[in-house]
Amino acid sequence: MMESNTSMTLYNKISDTTYQRTVLSAVEWENRKAVNGMKSGALATNTARVFISMGIANYVKPKAWLALVSKTGKWTLAEGDMIVKGTVTDEIHPAVVSPPSAAFTVSNLKAKYDDVLAITSVDTFDMGSMALRHWEVGAK
Repeated sequence: MMESNTSMTLYNKISDTTYQRTVLSAVEWENRKAVNGMKSGALATNTARVFISMGIANYVKPKAWLALVSKTGKWTLAEGDMIVKGTVTDEIHPAVVSPPSAAFTVSNLKAKYDDVLAITSVDTFDMGSMALRHWEVGAK
């Protein structure tokens, strides 16, 4: 059975300025920090490996999720989607004219929270019992 150590907020990309937010309440999140040596100096890289149980309801494969007319209550895992360690209530959205409100962007999300990363890979492990089946998400 998969051990979880935190919740995760997933932002599925709908457009360049709009994302759908979903909180996954029990994931295993492993932060990784590395330093890449370059001629110009050291460059720190932050990455994470996240394990998500396939027992979490309402997952839809990426192409099927994109084709949904109403995505409410559904989520997917696709390269370029954003993840944040923990539960976040902020919505990513463009500026609204009426009633007026400022846009909240991915840059705002990164400025406000630690551990904000973009999904770079999704590996599916769908063998064995349901307790063992999971996705392994790479992000940086």
